[in-house]
Formats: sequence, structure tokens, C-alpha cells
Amino acid sequence: MKQTLRIPKKFNKYFWDVDFDKLVLKKHRNFILERLLNYGAFDTFSWIFSNFSMDDVKSLLKNNGKHSLSRNSYLFWGEISKEKKMWKRN
Repeated sequence: MKQTLRIPKKFNKYFWDVDFDKLVLKKHRNFILERLLNYGAFDTFSWIFSNFSMDDVKSLLKNNGKHSLSRNSYLFWGEISKEKKMWKRN
């Protein structure tokens, strides 16, 4: 994961139930990824591809994705995680 410590302000709409200004990428990595995979829109995809590896997403899907993501998000990201050319990091 890149050393970016905070997520972009424009994503605050996905974190309506927490203090957005206290979210730190390194510390809250799984929570942030889970929320963006589940509720994020097209504007989050590039940021996810740049700040998380394909393995980060696969790990989340494997460990608790079926329980923490909607069925559609789980299936969608399961397919996306197989597309190596989409990831800026491997």
C-alpha cells in the first residue's frame, strides 16, 4: 500500500457514520477498503487500484467479504480482482 495516510475528502460521503477526519489509511485499511468496495462508485475505482493491491482485495473477499459486502459488490469485486491489467500495483 502506498504511504498516503488519508483518503480523499471527496469520499467522505461513504463514511457517513464515522468521524471521517480521523480515518487514516494505514490504520483503518480494511475498514476503508470494505466501505469503498461496498458503496463506492466509479470515482473510487482508480483510487482503490492505486492504493490497494489485487491481493489486498482478494484477501478481504476471502476472509470476510461474503459477510461484509453486498452480494453484488462481492461478486463484482471477485471478478475485478482477477483482472491484473487493471491494478497499478501487483
